Parts: sequence; C-alpha cells; structure tokens
Amino acid sequence: MGCLVLYPIFLLETSYTFLFTWIFNTIQSRFYLGEVGNGAAMKLIVNMIMGSMMATFSEGLLLSEKGGLDPNVLVEVVSLGAISAPMYSLKGPSMVKSLYPTAFPLKHQQKDMRLALGLAESVSQPTPIAAAANELYKVAKSHGLSDSDFSAVIEALKGKVQS
Repeated sequence: MGCLVLYPIFLLETSYTFLFTWIFNTIQSRFYLGEVGNGAAMKLIVNMIMGSMMATFSEGLLLSEKGGLDPNVLVEVVSLGAISAPMYSLKGPSMVKSLYPTAFPLKHQQKDMRLALGLAESVSQPTPIAAAANELYKVAKSHGLSDSDFSAVIEALKGKVQS
C-alpha cells in the first residue's frame, strides 16, 4: 500500500487547517510544522535518512554476496524483521540484478543529501553517517549514474570493492 506525503511549504496555519479539512479529510496523519521553510526542512531530513538507509542497504547486499549468502534471501530476511521498510522490498530485487529503473533520480538524492548536510551544519548538528553516504552518491554521479534511480548508489560501492 502506497502513501502520499505532502510538504506544503508555503501555508499559514489557517490555510493549512482549511486545506486539510476541506480536501484531505481522509489522510491518516497530518502535521503542522510551523513557519515557512519547515516543510522543506522536513523533506530534506526525510530524504537524508532515506539516502543513508539506501547506502547501508547497498553495503549489506554486497557483503551478503561476498560472504557467500544469497542477497535475494537478505532482502526477504530484512523485510521480515524490525528494520523492514518498503524501500528495501521494492528496490532490493532490482539492485541484486543491477537494474535501476528510475523512480527518484540519484542526482536529486545527492542534492537533497547535500542540502540536508548544509542544514545540519547551520544548526551545528554532526551528521557523519549522512556525510559518508553523500560521498557515495557523488561517486555514483561521477560514474554517469545521475539519471538512474538512487538505488544505483550500490555501483559506487562495487567500484570501491574492485579497486
């Protein structure tokens, strides 16, 4: 089952209340994030988490294969545990086959990582994991994968392993 997430970055509280009462009264969860720009910040933080998760998932897929385990089985095992996330089940099988049908371009993921890192710096919040993941996305971009799905970040790790 899919999920619609909106980041209305321009609404005043009264507009927000009206819009979500009038149009989206069936949405399960709604959050008022306060002043202008907080919606954009939330989107960047969510995408930073997603990018870091994908980079770590990529490491796990490659480690399972190098360790003699079937990465397809890893996808199944992960989908059954506490760290289950739809992203792993949706992207994992294609990643194992080195196929990256674009749903969210890698170049946009890296841009959001960069902007989230800038946000973190502006509030003096260390983000070493996201910074490391961002470097992998930059490597993947340098390999011509900008327009591929962000799951193609796994290719940056394959390159590092082979070096």
